[in-house]
Amino acid sequence: MMQITSRTRNISYKWISRIIGIVWAILTACFAILNIYVFAQPQWIGDTLASPRAGHFGLYSYCISTTSDYEFDCRGTWTDFGTILNAPFAVATFFIGFSALLILICLASFILFLFIRARIVYFICALLQIICTICFLIALIIYPSGFDNETIRSVCGDHVNDYNIDTCQVRWAYILAIVAFFNILILSILAFSLAMKQPKGTTREEHMDTRPVISKYGESNEGFDDRTFYEQRR
Repeated sequence: MMQITSRTRNISYKWISRIIGIVWAILTACFAILNIYVFAQPQWIGDTLASPRAGHFGLYSYCISTTSDYEFDCRGTWTDFGTILNAPFAVATFFIGFSALLILICLASFILFLFIRARIVYFICALLQIICTICFLIALIIYPSGFDNETIRSVCGDHVNDYNIDTCQVRWAYILAIVAFFNILILSILAFSLAMKQPKGTTREEHMDTRPVISKYGESNEGFDDRTFYEQRR
């Protein structure tokens, strides 16, 4: 009776860990979309009703109203850093863009779950995600240091300086970037936790119990089956 109870607990623990892994993967994909979105949007800061003229600024691009106030003159592209407004904005652009590249590599590495131990894949993704966290932290700190600029001053007022945008306000893209930072921080911690709870590499025989009453997935390490997709089907 105790053995049956233990097996039931192990199987339940195994499925809970798999569900957590699936949730982690889905949230990682959501972060990738969010990362690309905040990178592309030119709405990190912008004008208010009290501002001298209309305009908004992103990481690498910005738009300022013309003298008629009916059209916007937009400039800046991520493919040419020379068109970016100033050095802090260029640095922030690099780190947010680099984070987007890393998280796409992380998503692509999910295919490795079919070929190598889950423990290794989780560690790889955790490392990539912690680097993404650092990239976002650097970008969020560096970006405001570029506010002291004549172009920004023309939109936000004469009292603009580093970390002070005077009559302008923080727009939704900047807020989403802050949310994305905490999102990837939590995901990186969760990935490390999932990796640590996976069994270390052992032989296939050590993971399997040949008794007919045992689940086909085995019950090694409190219900975790760390065999790869192909090993489970041998």
